[in-house]
Amino acid sequence: MKELNNAVKRTVQSEKSLKLREINNTYVFNVDKDANKKDIKDAVEKYFNVKVDAVNTVITRGKFRRVGKYTGKLTNIKKAYVKLKEGQRISALEV
Repeated sequence: MKELNNAVKRTVQSEKSLKLREINNTYVFNVDKDANKKDIKDAVEKYFNVKVDAVNTVITRGKFRRVGKYTGKLTNIKKAYVKLKEGQRISALEV
């Protein structure tokens, strides 16, 4: 991936992600499907001025939805679990 500004799309706000943030200092982001772990790490370090300890990624398969007689599929989503080094926080994302 060439451009870092396209690697991270948005942050995930859910009960699980908020618990991970409090307990493990891990933030969850929706990322571009072509972004690799190094791109995600570089993007988070550049834009939030923090040090990243580890990056784990997972691809969530899109569910099938039906409206009347028509069926469709939601898009696949790639999520990144970004663990920051001890003492680091992203103040812009604190609730």
